[in-house]
Amino acid sequence: MANLGHQHGTLLRCLLAVMLLAPPVSSRFTLYAQGGGIVEGKLVNGTNPGSGCAGARVEVVGLASGMNTLKTATSDAAGRFRIEGLPTDEPLMVRTEYKSVSYRARVAFDASGRSAVTIEIFEPTSSMDGITVDDVRMAFQLTGEQLRSLELYAFNNSTKPPRTFVNPDGTFRFSKAPGIVDLPKTSVTSPGATMPLTQSPLESADGRSYYLLYPLRPGVTTFETDQVLPYKDRTYVYRRRFYQDLKPFDVGVVPADAALSGEGLVRLQVNTKENFAVYRSGPIKAGTEVTWTFSGGTPTAQPVADEPSGQEGKVITAPNAIGRNALVFGPLLLIAFVATLWYATHLMQGASGSSRGPLQKTLTERRDQILNYAADLDHRLEIQAMDRNEYVRQREHCKRQLRRIALTLAGKQDAPRR
Repeated sequence: MANLGHQHGTLLRCLLAVMLLAPPVSSRFTLYAQGGGIVEGKLVNGTNPGSGCAGARVEVVGLASGMNTLKTATSDAAGRFRIEGLPTDEPLMVRTEYKSVSYRARVAFDASGRSAVTIEIFEPTSSMDGITVDDVRMAFQLTGEQLRSLELYAFNNSTKPPRTFVNPDGTFRFSKAPGIVDLPKTSVTSPGATMPLTQSPLESADGRSYYLLYPLRPGVTTFETDQVLPYKDRTYVYRRRFYQDLKPFDVGVVPADAALSGEGLVRLQVNTKENFAVYRSGPIKAGTEVTWTFSGGTPTAQPVADEPSGQEGKVITAPNAIGRNALVFGPLLLIAFVATLWYATHLMQGASGSSRGPLQKTLTERRDQILNYAADLDHRLEIQAMDRNEYVRQREHCKRQLRRIALTLAGKQDAPRR
């Protein structure tokens, strides 16, 4: 990529500009203490509304104090609970477990120090009826003698009545790629969550696949996988068995001169200027194994820094007048390929005013969430509630996300030079 060094300098300037928006840590926090906060809540069975939720253990967890349990209670016959003596000056979460599945809700105190919380729980099911894969995105990038694979799968649990899908054999399974260099990195974003959760994959007994046990609650759950594959002698044969029915989906390839061939694949477009190609795969039935061959290609620059395992932000799809196909994998590359951040910037520059406004709002809200999260990290370190190595790892992760958002918000406008 041309002018990569200049772009990296722009990234750092944008990061500094965003970080200056945050007030000093010391001005945002005071020492936590037990207080007069009261949480009154109820557990509601979303599968069988008439069923009671008696005898469930309910915990209040301090998010800024190392996820420690501060207080507990037991729900009554009507599923109600009340917990007193809670601090009102730190973020809290109420959590309960129902039939081996955890459910939670955030606490929001009013001016009087009270908070009303409703936690909806669901009966479990091991059937995939009513659960579909509504979105699939795949991207591959050639770097030296390696091929990096990023894949996203969005499961939509629309069971009626709503139930949580759990299966001891795995709720999400993907086959082991030939010659995989290291254990895949995987993460999951549950319905309504703003940050993904790291999930270490388990390997099947036959050594042919990996799987996750994360339950699929009603709504959309997104799984992301990040794998490094060998690319010796300028070729790689990618074999993948799919365990769910898939609708047609697009596959992005970087660089543009790397060829991809295989049954059911059609090349949609090649953008030599921005160095990517987009292919379309037809629908795939569960149990089908595909064989795709990658060959040739001019290796792109190595990413500036790899992401820490599984702590990446959500993929953001930016509506754009340039064309849907380019966007299918462009946002996906933002997950880990820092060197391709400029690509999203180019896409945003061509967006219409009506499409750019909502995106800017989403990115701004996302930035604020990350700043708040980073502030919580600072305070937890200050009160010795977390290990410094973990603090450094998570803080660096926050910086990377802020840098990306800053660049995207800035469009093609460089920060002022000094």
